[in-house]
Amino acid sequence: MARKAYEYALDLLSARGYTTRNLRRKLIQKELAPAEIESAVNRLIDAGLLDDAKYAREFARQKLTTGGSSVRRVQRALVVKGIPSELARDAIDAVMEEEEVDIEHSIESAARKKVASMGDLPIEVKRRRLFAFLARRGFEIDDIRRSINENVKSE
Repeated sequence: MARKAYEYALDLLSARGYTTRNLRRKLIQKELAPAEIESAVNRLIDAGLLDDAKYAREFARQKLTTGGSSVRRVQRALVVKGIPSELARDAIDAVMEEEEVDIEHSIESAARKKVASMGDLPIEVKRRRLFAFLARRGFEIDDIRRSINENVKSE
């Protein structure tokens, strides 16, 4: 019966990546036996098909290079997905170094796009909405203020 859990896990992994914790959760939801689940998870880890460090690096790479997310937001998302905090931090640091991610560019890009979508709203409304938008993405307050001052000019 362990083959059933393993095959189901392979099907899940063929569609998208999973952390060990989230894959285990999906197998539990399928109401498979705990011994089957552990056997399948261990087999996938041994085969290199389930790797939390690799998942964390790929997730961080995608969010930091194209997603307009802050380091803090990516860190939190990885922890929520079951990646240990230290492993998440290591993955983020590796991506920041490898991809030469520029946080200032990320916040400016996100801010410009948001301001363009706000149309003819009053300046104070734009400033307030941009602040909330960037804060939800986890950017630092000083960076948010600088970005607002550069992107929302008084008329």
